[in-house]
This record gives sequence, structure tokens and C-alpha cells, in this order.
Amino acid sequence: MTRNNSIRDFLNAFQEAWSRQDIEGISRFFAEDLKFEDIPIGLQAANKEELKAILQVTFTGVPDFKMEILEYFEGDDFVVTKWKQTGTMTVKGYGLDLKDFPYEAITTSIIQLNKEGLIVAVSDNWNTSMFYQS
Repeated sequence: MTRNNSIRDFLNAFQEAWSRQDIEGISRFFAEDLKFEDIPIGLQAANKEELKAILQVTFTGVPDFKMEILEYFEGDDFVVTKWKQTGTMTVKGYGLDLKDFPYEAITTSIIQLNKEGLIVAVSDNWNTSMFYQS
């Protein structure tokens, strides 16, 4: 994204890449050096290769993953999003043993952008308790 593009266009393309499970497409939104964290699960990445590895695990466990951005708030170099993730999860690990578990979770993300409009940091937070009640 260049700063000439609107945040809405950026977010639309971002959610489309996630919903296609397009690892290369998603990684193009990020700067090479980055900070990615999924707070509830404890996943972290510091560069694109680590991010791609996390995305691979995510889409293997949730092959029908979808992202729908519900609302957003933007500042000069950041955007905060509220979005819905949906899919059918199969995962063994992280204290879970799920097979074909349909879920929906509201997620908040704090996204920091550099001057070129690339993501340099993302912090996701969402409620994982539904997985532990099944």
C-alpha cells in the first residue's frame, strides 16, 4: 500500500488475502522486519519468513479461514480493526485437541504502518475460551 491509497482499500485487500489463505499475498502487506503477535495463542514473528510459517500453521489448522473487517479506526501511522474470524478448526496442540470444530471469534488488531504503508507491527487479541469449553 502507498499512503495515497485509502485505508479502506488497504483493509479490503488485506482481508481478501487472508480469506483466500494467500500466504504470499498476505506477506506483501508487511515490511521485511516486523513484529507480529497473536496474544491469546502466544504466536510471534519478527520477519516475513517467521510470519509465513505462522500463516502456514494457521491455514493448515483452519483451511476455510475467513476474515471480515467490521470496523476500523485510523491514525497517522496506525489502524485499529475489529474483525470477525470464522472457520473450521482442526488442531492438536496449545492445550487443544479439536477436529472439525466450527468457530467464530471477534478479534481486535492494532496495526502499525511505516511511511511506505507497509505493516511493521500487528498485535491481535481474541477470545479463545470457546475452544476449551468444547
